[in-house]
Amino acid sequence: MVDEKKSEFLIGQLLVAMPDIGDPRFAKSVILLCFHSEEGAMGVVLNKPAGQVKLSDILQKSEKESVEEFDSITIHFGGPVEQYRAIFVHSSDCGEYSSTKFVSDELGITTTPDILEDFSRGKGPKSSKLLLGYAGWSPGQLENEIQQNSWLVCEGNPDIVFGTGSVELWNAAVKSLGIAPSMLSSVGGRA
Repeated sequence: MVDEKKSEFLIGQLLVAMPDIGDPRFAKSVILLCFHSEEGAMGVVLNKPAGQVKLSDILQKSEKESVEEFDSITIHFGGPVEQYRAIFVHSSDCGEYSSTKFVSDELGITTTPDILEDFSRGKGPKSSKLLLGYAGWSPGQLENEIQQNSWLVCEGNPDIVFGTGSVELWNAAVKSLGIAPSMLSSVGGRA
């Protein structure tokens, strides 16, 4: 499912914000990296619930008579870019939708509403998160931020992505690296 060509980049990995990230929008964020090349990077924040936003508020027009049935889906802030763009992060145990891109053998992203049809029939992916917006980096920007100790990088493990609540996700990602979250310093050094 994943291109061999992509393996040299960080696609499908998790970016874990360091305590001194500097941008409050990304404090204690965990981001699934969806695209990464010499041209830049794009990812989605997985652990920032969007509050009282409902899917029916976003989908103003739909082929379905009512979208209120989807209002029980928790919506997350995916990032500051295109904040009304809906992105589903989901397990790979479903069919491929018209816009599906698999970022690993176990994780896919879909940006078109056709995935909602399967949800309404109980046939959607076993695990999923709905996000609004995304985070983007210009060429070389992400690599520079990693070198400046703004981000840790860990495996995009579906158990962490879907099996951990929003509040605990950052701690779980840090622990997956064998690091106690309390041991992270807000000041980095260089050897």
